[in-house]
Amino acid sequence: MSQVMAPPAPAEATDMDPALRASPASRDVRLAALPSAVPWARRVLRHMLREWQLESMSDPALLLVSELVTNAVEASQRCACLDDLNDQSHQMVSLTMELCETSLLIKVWDASPGLPVLREADVTGDRGRGLLLVDFLADAWGHHDADRGKVVWCELSIQA
Repeated sequence: MSQVMAPPAPAEATDMDPALRASPASRDVRLAALPSAVPWARRVLRHMLREWQLESMSDPALLLVSELVTNAVEASQRCACLDDLNDQSHQMVSLTMELCETSLLIKVWDASPGLPVLREADVTGDRGRGLLLVDFLADAWGHHDADRGKVVWCELSIQA
């Protein structure tokens, strides 16, 4: 587990099953920054893992995407409070899943400039453990500035 500031360079899935090489190695989806984005993100990831024949990664990958999208939705909602209150449009978040040669890269974009902070867990609270879970489950994670916001990403190794 390590946090770094820029995502690893994606690699091509050349040593994978030939059927996987023929399928897209990444998927991007935009979701409204609402609580419903989290189950939609899980549904899309579950579909992609099935398509890439990586269902064995489902449990940790689904938990990671849940935490990253939840954080992005909450950050977007905080950011929206600072915007014009008369604007009724919803903020958006973006989820990108990339199948690399040896790992799955999950990236989540939101419009908030606030950077993620890894905190000590409050055992009595019901919030604040998301990045601790990401730090524990992911092989690497980090964040970087992106077009009018930020990207928080994590990488999960593909077990042979």
